Amino acid sequence: MLFDTQTLTQLIERCFDLSMSGAVPSMARAEYLAQGKRLREQLMRLLGARFDAGSAEFQRAGTALTETNEALARSAQDLESATQCVKRLGELVGYLDKALAVAGKVIS
Repeated sequence: MLFDTQTLTQLIERCFDLSMSGAVPSMARAEYLAQGKRLREQLMRLLGARFDAGSAEFQRAGTALTETNEALARSAQDLESATQCVKRLGELVGYLDKALAVAGKVIS
């Protein structure tokens, strides 16, 4: 049985994407990069490997791969949502500045 290398490839790509995102703290970016590189090395070895589909190790690895890929996809989406929200906050500040500029007397 072959390992699910397509899902692993998606996971690796997400790691590299997050490692380059300015919205991710620098320590986390470094960790995403390191793990992405490590997973890429394992992918190269997995491409030629054959497994007993019934083995506990194969089952655990497959389940962990699927769950981790889904969790990372949710994290990337959450990060995108947070980035969009920060952008909207910046736009709101700009709109409020403009509104205040045309307002009457501002009481402080």
